[in-house]
Order: sequence, then C-alpha cells, then structure tokens
Amino acid sequence: MLAAAGEVVAARGADATRFSDVTEATGVGVSTLQYYFGTREDMLIAVFRHAAQRDFDLVGERLAALTDPWERLLTVAVHLTGAVGSDAAWRLWVESWRWASRDSSVRADVLDDYRKWHELIAAEVRACGVDDPMNTARLVLALIDGLALPVVLGDPGLSRAAARDLLADGLSRLLRPGSTAL
Repeated sequence: MLAAAGEVVAARGADATRFSDVTEATGVGVSTLQYYFGTREDMLIAVFRHAAQRDFDLVGERLAALTDPWERLLTVAVHLTGAVGSDAAWRLWVESWRWASRDSSVRADVLDDYRKWHELIAAEVRACGVDDPMNTARLVLALIDGLALPVVLGDPGLSRAAARDLLADGLSRLLRPGSTAL
C-alpha cells in the first residue's frame, strides 16, 4: 500500500496528494487510511520513509551479486541518479527534501538517509583504495544529485545514457586521478 501511495505522491506531489487519491490507487478506504496513519501528513512521512528504505534495500540486493568495488560503486551511483528505472523514487526524494525544509522530523529522516548513503558509498570508495573515503563519498553523492535532477526533470540535453556516461567519467576522475573518460 505504501508503494502505491508513493506512486501517487510521485505523480501528484506531496502537497496535492489526498487520502482520496491514495484510496483510488489502492482500494483502501479513506477511513482505514485515517485509522492507520492518523493524518495525511503522517501518511506522507510514512511514504517517504518506505521509499527511502526500499531504495536502500534494492541497492543492497543489486550489490549482493557483485564483488568488484568499482562495479559496486557504479551500481550504487547509477541507481541513485535515476539513470536506470523509473523517476518515481527520485520524485519522492525531492518531495521529501521539500518537506524536510519545513519539518524537523522529516529533516532528521532525510539526513539519516544521507548518512546511510554516505557510509555505503564510503565503504565502496575505501575498497577502491581512496585515502579519504568519507569526503570522497560526499563528492560522489553531490555528483549523483547534480546529474539526477536534470534526468528526473527530463532535460532534453541530458539523456539517461549520457548521465550514466558522465557519472562513470566523474567517478573515474575522483577515484582514479589522471584517468580519462571511460
């Protein structure tokens, strides 16, 4: 139900999502949603938390099959840019940022999510032999965020394939100084 509600929020935006919209998408009655979540805001926060955990779990599943640190890092980065799959996860991420700017509990959740991504990326960066993995992880995540937003917005000058190539090039330059584009 939270995944379906997330699709509604991704399509309509958090501010425009009502219980009735989620009811239409899920078949779960408004009264049931109100009983389970209390307020619309609490439902939205649950959607944000669910989406963030689902993204983290999905990346974990993809990483389980990989052993090469570079491939693992590239897998995380490509997933997070939205260079593969749908934009719904990124739209939810943007909506959670918006809410975090106004709500301290959502802000704490978003910052905790960033901490988890930094730690995961830093572990892969460390495995690639970088001396300062946490600061490099911050740069990697900044690169990811910077490429993801135009991809999600549908920038005609930046296709998913081009974003994936730029990402690989940027990561290569960060982790392998002196290297050229991949």
